[in-house]
Amino acid sequence: MADRYWVGGTGTWDGTSTTNWSASSGGSSGASVPTAADNVFFDANSNVGTGAFTVTMATTPRVCNDITISGLDGAMTLAGSAIGLTVSGSLSFPATNFTPTYTGTTTFSTANTGRTITSNGVAFPGSITFIGGGAWQLQDALTTPVINAVTLSSGSLDLNNKTLTCGQFASNNSNTRSIAFG
Repeated sequence: MADRYWVGGTGTWDGTSTTNWSASSGGSSGASVPTAADNVFFDANSNVGTGAFTVTMATTPRVCNDITISGLDGAMTLAGSAIGLTVSGSLSFPATNFTPTYTGTTTFSTANTGRTITSNGVAFPGSITFIGGGAWQLQDALTTPVINAVTLSSGSLDLNNKTLTCGQFASNNSNTRSIAFG
């Protein structure tokens, strides 16, 4: 398990390029591409200067353990056409300077408990799926566009008295799963 920090501003997050990955915030590029066991960070040192930058996910799915986007000093867009993001840990989006436009599914996949999702009012651009039998807790409201679904295939989803807004909620299988409304 390692920490990976995005550096260098606009670039492509794919399965092989190390151009924009560092082992430290603002450090030298060339660190390995994040795996499902690695934590991913986007912060004030991710872009060049304070300008806007775009991280385009390529080859699906892009994977990580935790993903934390915080302290951005320029507007960041997380893009990708039909590209999904698979998170094995927790997720935290910032309330400002961030727009996700990727069109694939965000999949939360773990067998572990104690995972959190903090969206800070940022709507997910596509569908959301929970798999692996883990446990996730919302830290604030979770929203997807009305045409997209949230699917609880296995595990436990604790809404924690927060609002879940989606076009469809699905959980129709024989897997062990639960939802707590609070």
